[in-house]
Amino acid sequence: MNAVHHQNSSAPVIQQCAGFSLLEVLIAMVLFSISLLGLLRYQQVLLAQFSHYADAQYAWRLANQALDIYPAVIDNEQKLLAGQWVLNVNAVAVLPGCEQVGAQVTAPGNIDVTLTRLICR
Repeated sequence: MNAVHHQNSSAPVIQQCAGFSLLEVLIAMVLFSISLLGLLRYQQVLLAQFSHYADAQYAWRLANQALDIYPAVIDNEQKLLAGQWVLNVNAVAVLPGCEQVGAQVTAPGNIDVTLTRLICR
């Protein structure tokens, strides 16, 4: 912006004023908004991936626990009682006195975990 100031002489003196124009401020705001929206989306993706990873880790622990306590069963697990998670334990006799026991956990989000163990008594 230009400002015109008159001094004692008859010729006006033009000085430059510092600052940003409205267009520059609007462009900066648009770029900032786009950057902020991108960061928010990135945070949502990270949160979803963390949740999926935590559920997968829980599924592995649940399958391992089912094999550890076999032939007892897990009957008080909240995620299994809710109905979205499924735990199947099956045993096949492979040698006299030995069974191959498998535990399969299926959970939302395409989580499918299978562990097997040979248990001899």
